[in-house]
Amino acid sequence: MNKSLFTKDNIKAELIVFLCRQFLVDETDIDLEKSLVDTGIIDSMGLIEIASFIQKTYGFKVTEEQMNRQNFGSVLKIVDFVEREVNK
Repeated sequence: MNKSLFTKDNIKAELIVFLCRQFLVDETDIDLEKSLVDTGIIDSMGLIEIASFIQKTYGFKVTEEQMNRQNFGSVLKIVDFVEREVNK
């Protein structure tokens, strides 16, 4: 796995493509700084789908403890979380 590809910009771009395809939203509907749950884009099952996407795409398992507002509170927080984890 080439970690140099895991920049914040690349992670954000891949995550947005996934969200648009999986949850049938337009990129313009996604506020990068707001909660996907609070804005109605996903529900709790959506969080699990995002965690599964992260595991398949970036090769690490997301624990239940990590699925909190600090890590999953917005698209930008998810991007920061993934970047931290892949660069450990």
